[in-house]
Formats: sequence, C-alpha cells, structure tokens
Amino acid sequence: MKKIVPDPPASTLRRTTAHTHFGTCHGSHPPLFAVCEEADIEDALVHLSAALTSAFETNAQLCEMLPRPAANLAWATYQSLEIGQALIGAMLNRKDCKLGG
Repeated sequence: MKKIVPDPPASTLRRTTAHTHFGTCHGSHPPLFAVCEEADIEDALVHLSAALTSAFETNAQLCEMLPRPAANLAWATYQSLEIGQALIGAMLNRKDCKLGG
C-alpha cells in the first residue's frame, strides 16, 4: 500500500549558538568574554544550567543573610533562577535538573 502523503524530510538543521560577547566594562576596553559561534545548543544549555545553579546557591545564602525588606528581593531572584533552571531542564528533557531540591 502506498502512502498518499509522504513523510516530511528528516530535519538536518543542527541548533547552534551565535557569537555573542559579554563582560564589557561600558566602553573602557573590548569585551573579554564571548559565547563561541557554532557551539551545540545542548552543550550551551548544560553550561547555562551550571551557571544558574551557582547563582542560585549564592542567592540562597543571601536570602538567609539579608534583613527584610531586602530579603524579599533576594527571594524574587531565587524564584526567577528556579524558573530558568526548570526551563533548561525541560529543554534538555531532564527530570534531575532542579535547583535547591
């Protein structure tokens, strides 16, 4: 039996990063750091997850040290970092990609 509608072509598109610099000092010198062009998206997400986890741990300590109302701002950042980590975990299809337990 022949198919009436053929299967779509297999995607050969590889998701990669674009060159993006960061770490500027507002014009006093060229940027010191950059995201490499053509890095695999999954590798970039793994590195982003590690960076967010580090920021989360630092922020969690800050939440415990600050008095109110400044601590409320740190808790808002905590929640934003948690959202970012959950999104990365979802993109990587990983259930173990969580912050703080």
